Amino acid sequence: MKKAAFMVILMLILPLGGKLALATYEALLFDGYMDKGESILVGPLVITLVDTTVNYTTGDEYALFIITKDGQLIGGKYVTIYVPDPEKMARLLANPEFLVALAETQGYDVEECAGYVNDTAEFNACLLANAYGFYQWLNHASPEEIAKAVMQTIDEHPELGITKEDVTKPITYPESMPIKEGDTVEFMVDNRTVTLSVPEVYPNVARVIVNGPSQWKGATAPGNIVSTVRITEYVYPGDTATVEVTLKNEGATKARYVNVFVSPEPIAFNNTPSLASGLSAVLSQGKFSQEVFYPKWSSVQYVEYIEPKGSTTLTFKIRVNPNADIGIYPVYVGIIYFTGVGENMRMVQSYNVVALRIYQKRSAFVEITRVETEPMEISPGDTFTVRFTLENPGAEPVKALSLKISSYKVPVQGEIKNVDLSALSQLPLQGSEQLSGSLQDALNQIMAQLARQNIEAFLPIGEDNVKYVAELQPGENATVEFRIKANERLENGVYPLRIELKYLTEPSEEEITDERLVGIDVTGRAQLILSRVSTSPGKIIPGTDNVEVDFQVDNVGTGTARTIIIKPMPEWPFSLSESSEQVIGLGSLGKGDSAQSSFKINVANNASSGTYEIPLLVTYTNDLGITKNVTLKVPVIIGAKPNIEVVGVRFDPEPLQGETVNVYVKLKNTGGEKATSVLIEGVVKADQPFSLDKRTDYIGDLAPGAVGEGVIVLKIDKNAIPKDYSIGLRIRAVGDPNQGDDNVYVFERTVVMTVGENTKTESNLRNLAIAIGALVVVVVLYTYMRGRKK
Repeated sequence: MKKAAFMVILMLILPLGGKLALATYEALLFDGYMDKGESILVGPLVITLVDTTVNYTTGDEYALFIITKDGQLIGGKYVTIYVPDPEKMARLLANPEFLVALAETQGYDVEECAGYVNDTAEFNACLLANAYGFYQWLNHASPEEIAKAVMQTIDEHPELGITKEDVTKPITYPESMPIKEGDTVEFMVDNRTVTLSVPEVYPNVARVIVNGPSQWKGATAPGNIVSTVRITEYVYPGDTATVEVTLKNEGATKARYVNVFVSPEPIAFNNTPSLASGLSAVLSQGKFSQEVFYPKWSSVQYVEYIEPKGSTTLTFKIRVNPNADIGIYPVYVGIIYFTGVGENMRMVQSYNVVALRIYQKRSAFVEITRVETEPMEISPGDTFTVRFTLENPGAEPVKALSLKISSYKVPVQGEIKNVDLSALSQLPLQGSEQLSGSLQDALNQIMAQLARQNIEAFLPIGEDNVKYVAELQPGENATVEFRIKANERLENGVYPLRIELKYLTEPSEEEITDERLVGIDVTGRAQLILSRVSTSPGKIIPGTDNVEVDFQVDNVGTGTARTIIIKPMPEWPFSLSESSEQVIGLGSLGKGDSAQSSFKINVANNASSGTYEIPLLVTYTNDLGITKNVTLKVPVIIGAKPNIEVVGVRFDPEPLQGETVNVYVKLKNTGGEKATSVLIEGVVKADQPFSLDKRTDYIGDLAPGAVGEGVIVLKIDKNAIPKDYSIGLRIRAVGDPNQGDDNVYVFERTVVMTVGENTKTESNLRNLAIAIGALVVVVVLYTYMRGRKK
């Protein structure tokens, strides 16, 4: 009855409950990290992470997706993101007043340079000479890091009157689904709810969580093509741009029948009879194809298949409309390919987007795009090579280009010398002694100020300070180099080198003169040496464990060695003790600094005396961030020790049953050190048929190679079995105190003694037995005769 009632209730509520469950229940289909350009399959959906970006006006980070089902875009819309404008950022970073605020925001003190904000050259020189940390950060930080720091400075310094809109520009991403970090987007597919969440966004990577119907499956595509797209950086109206598309199959099976196309809009092919007709239809209708660019050759290229983990690169040429407006436009790279075979074959479509930046047409101009020094580590007083790479990013050729380097004076502390004014005390003036002391102090103070001199940081060596390039075509580059000597009075730091560029521009033949200051790192070179080594114990002998090796490392170079790691690499006859540090950290050592540490070793028993070296592998990072390796060798001396051997033995008298025998043992010191207080001791086992009447004997000192003799006395049992017996010897000796060796050495040795049959003893016993027998007979006869007489 209860069962029937339950079934009725279940039948009444099941339709409603089942319908709600189908409408609201979601299953986790994917949770993982996606790289830019990577696609995942979720049910009938292909989800591609197109890009990750930051809206610099708000600070929000976004992941941009393209989602397709059967080639149709889902949820796409135009998205505008504000990103830093390179030209505006460059102008802002050339403003000394803003640089002072930027340095303050980043925690650098450049107050000394604030007084030069109205003189750009002096301000830059001050930064180079006095604000090393900020200058280094500004030159080595990534564009993203600098952009975020600029936005922070704008927020914290409203008195500058600069807004984020003043240094950013909008970029529009068409037909994509933007999701802000931490947000979730919900959309419907076939009347089913799908949610896409992005908990974390990083450059080119995002963590993605997809929930949807439980019947769907989520997985990475078996044949999964990931695309990387590069496009010509500087493009002007009328130019031809190159689009390089690199395809890599990150899947586990072949990607077949790969079609790649370049277009101003994303293209879906599910409703077209062929790929070519679909592309043709879209391009003929797209307004961008007439207003911005069009393909110079073909818009579509075909690859039959790409093996798993294989890759290929395709090149497209697009022509920019001569009347195109200046701006940034998306170039879509569509990829269509098939995975699987037979009935399981399916088409996969993915996209990538790259920005086409169309610049205003400009006349020729020259940029210094790269400055290199050889060697990279430069110490004061070094002669080195500096190379400048010059590029013409303009639209016209450059002619008669010259690059001139000239000296730039920087302040350094000079040598201070006291002046001997003792002769002033001999002057016939009242109070001349007090006057001498006052003048001495005053002149020394003046000289201390005068000693801070301005010197030329760099000078050309053995050649002219001007190099020429006859012509630079648009996009072409050239390299010129100079030999330069760094002033030996420089300290480590960044110092300016003055650069003067002169050239003629086309088509106007205008002469351009452009002066720059280039910073040269004088970092110095670290030079690590071992300045002190000691061991505990002071004398090391074979067989010693846990020998502590103390050492000191000095930096006698001109640079800094950072994050120093030392790994002892002992070889036979040494090994690291279990209690020893396996890896030793010394921190950082600047010029003239030192540090001490230690490690422990065990010494092999069979090691020979002599001097050995234990290598120390030293790894550190120099001021340029380059990892360096150097091997230092620790000298370790293994001392000699005595070694006592038995070189002869004699017995007196002959060892026979029942005899007492003197055992004379001849000993020799075969070691490399004198043995003092040598003592020999006999050792008899309990089951041996003899005893020791004299157990020990003192021999004295034995120099290396010397021979001595000791004696022990043995009493042999009369019933001892005639045979060879091993007699144990324990030899004790002390090391040579004159060599600092007070160790006690014990040597276990054996000698063989042959015990013979004592025939003399047996004959005496036999005669005694006969005599006793005769005596017994006499006694018996005598007793018998007396009895008869009675």
